[in-house]
Amino acid sequence: MNSLNIKFYSLDEVAIIGKEGFCTKECNIVGELWKNANSNFSEVLELGKKDKDGNYVGFWGAMSNESMSFLPWSDGFSRGYYLAGIETNIDAVAPNGWKKWILPRRHYLVCEVELDSYMEVFNKVIKYELPSRNLKLSGAVCDFTDPNNGKTIYFFQ
Repeated sequence: MNSLNIKFYSLDEVAIIGKEGFCTKECNIVGELWKNANSNFSEVLELGKKDKDGNYVGFWGAMSNESMSFLPWSDGFSRGYYLAGIETNIDAVAPNGWKKWILPRRHYLVCEVELDSYMEVFNKVIKYELPSRNLKLSGAVCDFTDPNNGKTIYFFQ
């Protein structure tokens, strides 16, 4: 794998409406949540936040620990809540069957990731990049996909 292009980034609160589920080592349902969300996005698309050109801002795979305090997943990063959703305005209301999360304002270490290297990049950042910068993961890891260019970015806090 090539070296990672890592940057620091400050992010204001982000509201996401999506499909929520609980993942474990034995039952990681991230794929099912995305399938459910993608199949039903027509129910929430009008709530999606748009840029000045009318394009959706983005889609999030957000994570939180079991207490819903946006700490890292437990049990070796295998146990916690996941939300597959669309970025929305803070005041948007999630319809029945959908959940709304508001990610807190935080500072992140970010890097682009390709679909075929998700786990490789995740492990490299956790095991090498954070320690080499004297940093420790203090929050959940989220991924953001920009629908305008198809790029996916990991957010490590």
